[in-house]
Amino acid sequence: MPVRLVARQLGTVQFRCSAWRQRQLFSLVRWHSTEAETKPIRVRFAPSPTGYLHLGGLRTALFNYLLAKKTGGDFILRIEDTDQTRLVEGATEKLISVLHWAGIKADEGPGTQGPYGPYIQSQRTDIYRQHVHDLLESNHAYRCFCTPERLDHVRKLGQKSGNHIGYDRHCAHLSADQIKENLDKGLSFTVRLRTPEVGETKVHDRVHGLVTFSNRLLDDSILLKSDGFPTYHLANVVDDHLMNITHVLRGDEWLPSTPKHLILYRAFGWDAPEFVHLPLLMKPGGGKLSKRSNDAYVEHYIEQGYFPEALNNFVALLGWSPPAAVDSEDGHQDEIFTSIEELAEKFDLKDLNDSQAIVDVSKLGWINKQHLLKRASTSEGILALALSLLPTIHDKFGSRLASMDEGDLYTYRLEKEYLCKVIDCVKERIRLISDIPKYCDYFFVHPDYASEDALAMKKRLKTKAKELVFSDEARYGLEALDTFDSASINRYWNDLAKEKNISYNQVMPILRFAMTGKPVGASIPYTMEILGKKTCINRLSRAAAV
Repeated sequence: MPVRLVARQLGTVQFRCSAWRQRQLFSLVRWHSTEAETKPIRVRFAPSPTGYLHLGGLRTALFNYLLAKKTGGDFILRIEDTDQTRLVEGATEKLISVLHWAGIKADEGPGTQGPYGPYIQSQRTDIYRQHVHDLLESNHAYRCFCTPERLDHVRKLGQKSGNHIGYDRHCAHLSADQIKENLDKGLSFTVRLRTPEVGETKVHDRVHGLVTFSNRLLDDSILLKSDGFPTYHLANVVDDHLMNITHVLRGDEWLPSTPKHLILYRAFGWDAPEFVHLPLLMKPGGGKLSKRSNDAYVEHYIEQGYFPEALNNFVALLGWSPPAAVDSEDGHQDEIFTSIEELAEKFDLKDLNDSQAIVDVSKLGWINKQHLLKRASTSEGILALALSLLPTIHDKFGSRLASMDEGDLYTYRLEKEYLCKVIDCVKERIRLISDIPKYCDYFFVHPDYASEDALAMKKRLKTKAKELVFSDEARYGLEALDTFDSASINRYWNDLAKEKNISYNQVMPILRFAMTGKPVGASIPYTMEILGKKTCINRLSRAAAV
């Protein structure tokens, strides 16, 4: 029963749906528990191996993991592969790999020892069938022999009449003789939940509060499909109980299904876990973050070069408001968390909010930059960044550098020592370490003076300043410098500009054009220091000839 949360007003959740559905599917009384979890809890992340990991999936996994680590509990990974038609080969292994990249490792799950396995649902079908048998025996479920053609006909009739309950309970009251006759004929069947036809089901949710559903509007959902595999409704309830799950954290889209799950818990005579439904992830311009968009998936951000701690930091803020930092001078909340351990220390269910979370990738870029600066604040951190970037630099520039000079005078730019200097120079100007080969290629190969940016720059250069910078006098003076560091380079050009009565601010754009061919970048004197004297003299000559 998919519905979409679109508005909230005075404690009532409103959904965009048909007029029939608006006759009070449910009501909500908002409350927020301030009670902190003090006992070790057991949580699970239960994805389907149907492709890439969605950002919403990472957030669900992360929040579950943080809550488990916060309380000294257990985080379980459970693979829900009961829909055999949607399985993607290798998706489970890829999923585990991505979670490990993010620092999220299961205490129990596929490939990990645990007392409640197996943790892949397709390997638990006998368990589900036994529980379905118990439901049939207790009359909390029934066999449905309706053909796909009849179900399609019922659905179309419902659409015409405005009745959007998916099934008309045609098989709910078959006699024992009728059931036996159908079974003897070998008719295919599913097993459906027998939902109450009157009354209400109340869901106590840690984010939304008390949500009341009208039972007469609940569908008799399928629990066991005709292929013998369970649906999500049955499998997740059975597994959560048998695996002693204490808290269920999942997306808002599952809130309308929760009353069915509670009905199942009662049918089995089990206590239900606590429910925590997380707000939907939305695009900045409105609308749900589409699964058809590449930037909705974690793998996209891995390929782009985002740090795992930065993506975790960003995703954690989608629906969670961290407590204000004690040492915050401006009173603002501290939004930067340097590790998953720090996130776990701060995380608390009471700080979750129920407003839709906007996925603003520009904020992710800013967060990644803060983590980059943190890593680059020590020589060890810069070296680690350089080593991680070296393979990309070799792939992109190795052959071009080798062809530039037979004497290997430029191949030092493929060494980690040189790359450390480049990172230190541009760290304030980039958001991703992968921005260096993308935007700062001039540190490795000759600038492209014929590029659109370079040609636009050239048009804006002042004639007198250009004549000075490209003069033999300027090149000879630069070559004569005993110390070629940023301070000496800056002082040289400042003194020369004053001597010739030319603004220093007119000199710098010309040097930027000659050294980089880019309109923006790091400090030009520092850039020249890293490039080295010979390269700088060479580029002045090259730029003058353009």
